[in-house]
Amino acid sequence: MLIPMALGIWCAAFFASFRLPWSTLIVIMLALFGVAVAMSITVKTLRLNWIFGTIMGCYLFLGGYALTCSHEAWVKKDYFRNYDSDARTYVVRVCDYPTECENTIRVPLQLEWQFGDSLPSRAVTGKVMAYFQKSDQAFALRYGDLIAIDAPVGEVQGPKNPAEFDYRAYLHRKGITGQTFLKDTDWIDLQINKANPIYAFSYHFRDILLASLQRCGLHGDEFDVAAAILLGYDDSLADHVRKKYAAAGSMHILCVSGMHVGIIYLVASALLGFLKRKKWHKTLKHGILLALIWFYALIAGLTPSIMRSAMMISFVIIGEMIGRKGFVINSIAASAFILLCINPNNLFEVGFQLSYAAVIGIVVLQKPLYNLFYVKSKILDKAWEITTVALAAQIATIPFTLFYFNQFTSYFWLSNLFMTPISFLVVMGGMLLLLVSWIPFVNVVLGQLVWGMVYVMNWIALTIDGLPFSLLKGLYVNEFEFFMLLVAILLLLVAFASRNRKMLIGTLSALLLFMVSLTMRIYSTDNQKGMTFYSLRKHTAVDFIAGNQHILLADSTLMADESTVDYSLKDAWAKRSLALRPQVVGLEEDFETPTFCKRQNLVSFDGKLLALWDDAFAVTDSLPYRIPVDYYLVIGKQKPDLQLIVNGYDAKTLLIDGSVPHYLAERWIKQAEEMGMPYVNIGEGAFEVQL
Repeated sequence: MLIPMALGIWCAAFFASFRLPWSTLIVIMLALFGVAVAMSITVKTLRLNWIFGTIMGCYLFLGGYALTCSHEAWVKKDYFRNYDSDARTYVVRVCDYPTECENTIRVPLQLEWQFGDSLPSRAVTGKVMAYFQKSDQAFALRYGDLIAIDAPVGEVQGPKNPAEFDYRAYLHRKGITGQTFLKDTDWIDLQINKANPIYAFSYHFRDILLASLQRCGLHGDEFDVAAAILLGYDDSLADHVRKKYAAAGSMHILCVSGMHVGIIYLVASALLGFLKRKKWHKTLKHGILLALIWFYALIAGLTPSIMRSAMMISFVIIGEMIGRKGFVINSIAASAFILLCINPNNLFEVGFQLSYAAVIGIVVLQKPLYNLFYVKSKILDKAWEITTVALAAQIATIPFTLFYFNQFTSYFWLSNLFMTPISFLVVMGGMLLLLVSWIPFVNVVLGQLVWGMVYVMNWIALTIDGLPFSLLKGLYVNEFEFFMLLVAILLLLVAFASRNRKMLIGTLSALLLFMVSLTMRIYSTDNQKGMTFYSLRKHTAVDFIAGNQHILLADSTLMADESTVDYSLKDAWAKRSLALRPQVVGLEEDFETPTFCKRQNLVSFDGKLLALWDDAFAVTDSLPYRIPVDYYLVIGKQKPDLQLIVNGYDAKTLLIDGSVPHYLAERWIKQAEEMGMPYVNIGEGAFEVQL
């Protein structure tokens, strides 16, 4: 059931330009359902069961397709962009917990009402991402608050550079189709709260528990990590902490997942062990267990990992209630099926994919890997068992980590050998701490123990991060290679699950195709040559590429801005198999290699000549001989005056850098059009030149 439905969701998302009419879709689905029902009644031969299965597979495929289409914001009649108006005033509801960013406060807003100067007010739907100016008023926002905003709602910008993360697609899959930037004067609080009571209780209760952790002595990075592990609250988690856990291969520990649910289930089941004498005792016990698990899932934010775990353990509990044992792979598939029915866009969440891949890998591969070696020592045997769990999860998630993050953690096995038992103790101790946080002295003592264990975890992550080659970066795989890796892993899982060695031939075939594609791509990158002018709002960056080497011409502050380099540049370098630490040349530096030469404001590369704006070379009078250049790049907040360039340079193309503010870029464009000079506005997207 899961596979055809997931395929339908995938087709609806990736062939969005083609949509079946709703009437046609409904008629086909009703016809398929009718045929399936008729076959189930009339056909009793097992040999023909495949026909029924095929029909239901098609029905579920179309069901996934229809479900995805119905979740698209613009299919609703009252979607705010379906109205042609100049409205910019809205009543909106804060629909999630506000998140503090470096310069703003990020808050998703649900549109409720729309107002226009010459139009009556009307109810509308749609979500937008708002970025509030930091202030006491903005910090006071809470989930469910109604506010009025007076600001234009713009489109979310797509990626402007090669291989850059598609933030627009990410938001669209969450139903967010616009963005707005709000100063304190652009909005007012209506002093009304219209919150979902369940989520409001969840956020309020989580705030109480977070305050309890702080009262018990947790602070700094240790508090941030404990909050992430125990309550799924990672908004305050510093980037350097995330990076060292990622490099150590322990990022999953910072997510509330199956281990937490399993601990709650085992401890609560043991405490309720006395409820076993009568039949209604068992029913009461199972009901309490279900309530505890879902209560914890609620305060942990209902993330895909916690939802998957809660769903699976719920199937186990319900199975015990009705006296039925389940097949664990079916339980995993059923939990995924239900989550996709709730929101089909879960399929494209990286956390959702990693979570299910890891648990399937552990279920199928861990035991065969563990049985490869027999260890007499109990301590070494337990260490080997923990290692095989990490190894099984890593094998299953390799395609995803390579495809989405272009990296691989080398010491995941070492990290999990120490992190797994300590994190188990942190979860146990942390939950006990939350229960006794109101008891004086006891809470402080236990708080110090939990703080110490988290400190040890952070120290282990930092130590492993410092080992040589702890994190291998730049390991790019394209869509075809990702698919081949995925097929290879799936066939490997099937081979172990069914004990059919013939499936290993399919695994090897998929790996062979992967290697062929990789070899062809490496050959093509060895022969690449070109220039890339990146679109960066605050910086200037031009790549001069020859084979797998490149020289980056950039302003002096770019390489210190790690977030911009990681977000906008490194994926492009990984895709082209370029060095992640290029030779950087400053805009004012002179530099020369056999193929590249920069002198003052002129750059020569492979027969192409580039001139950079420099006040010292702005010519007020037309020269008898103008320097012929292929490209002239204007940078930053220069006063637009194209005549100063034309007087001294015979430029074939004017390039307007992404660092040029929008209002100045428009003036450069206007002058270029008036003078008939070809131009490229890099602010709208990177400009690539193949040589």
